[in-house]
Amino acid sequence: MAGSATAALALVPAGAANAKVVKGLQDQQMTAGAGYSDTLLPTFLTSAKQAKVGMLRFNTSWDGQASTPDAAQLARIRTAITAGVAAGIGSVEIAPNISPGAGENFNPRGKAKGPTAASKVSSTAYKTYITAVATALKGTGATLYYAPINEPNWYQHLPKRGGAALYRKLHNIAYTEVKKVDPKNKVLFGELLPYDRALSKNYPNGQSTDAGKFTREVLGLNAKFKGTGSTKTYTVKADGVALHTYDFKADPRKKRKDRDDWTQANLGYAKSDLKKAAKTKRISASAAKAIYITEFAYKTSGSDKLATGTASTYLKRAWDIAKKQKVRSFVWYQLRDPQNNGENWISGLQGRDGSVRKTWTTFVGLK
Repeated sequence: MAGSATAALALVPAGAANAKVVKGLQDQQMTAGAGYSDTLLPTFLTSAKQAKVGMLRFNTSWDGQASTPDAAQLARIRTAITAGVAAGIGSVEIAPNISPGAGENFNPRGKAKGPTAASKVSSTAYKTYITAVATALKGTGATLYYAPINEPNWYQHLPKRGGAALYRKLHNIAYTEVKKVDPKNKVLFGELLPYDRALSKNYPNGQSTDAGKFTREVLGLNAKFKGTGSTKTYTVKADGVALHTYDFKADPRKKRKDRDDWTQANLGYAKSDLKKAAKTKRISASAAKAIYITEFAYKTSGSDKLATGTASTYLKRAWDIAKKQKVRSFVWYQLRDPQNNGENWISGLQGRDGSVRKTWTTFVGLK
């Protein structure tokens, strides 16, 4: 039975040495969204059990200034975690997602450099916020992994100017506060999108920073991953490293020339450079080698759409790379295409109505 196999998997922590890759799944609208999505939680969990999923992932919303989390959203997430544990899914990742308020944009179009990170994101408020999140989700029975900020190297989430320094501060706050709530909680460095979005006429200052480059900026390293400045200033405490390794239309076996692009194909580069970073003592060796892929997908709509058959083939190849590189988790983003027609990220393993795609069949069969 899928349920018993999943339960057995849950007994092996996702961070355990020599553990197999833990298959993960996230679908925010089916598990923690408002309205219709609440009724889809049982359907989501049934599918997760069928696929022998061992890790769930959730984003919490934050505007960068509020000290108090969205209580209703946290209640939905807690309900989903508890139901997941009952279904044998014992690992969960939580990643706060910073989105500016109405009328604001951390990543402005045109020549404007945009705001500084510290002017838009309050570290004081964050301390209270992340403590409240960890407290609200304590005691579910799951092993909780916290990524302090989702995709901090994307300027829409964290302004470019001072972003790396502020992220380092937020990360260390999260590590301290989350561990205070429950020492068994794990805190992951990064949650990085893989590559920089190209400069353009509309965005001459860029839209994101390469994962490798951002890591160097956070840890105060030069291009060869050697330390500069004070080690005390640039040190982060972490239990692992979370990466988003998608490359949309590219074959996951095709390496990018820029080794700072930490895509699925470039995982070997990421592991090697993180090992170099660990030699500076600014991140521990144990954290640097514990890599979690916490977001991966192929889109089913839009300019990055990939044919289902090709996506199925690439998914199997990506999984094989994950196993070869001995990562700890591999989380697919979206079980179903979202109900909202205005959603610009669509990457369901199933159709909006639950219809089965070849990618779903492949995902279920990944071992």
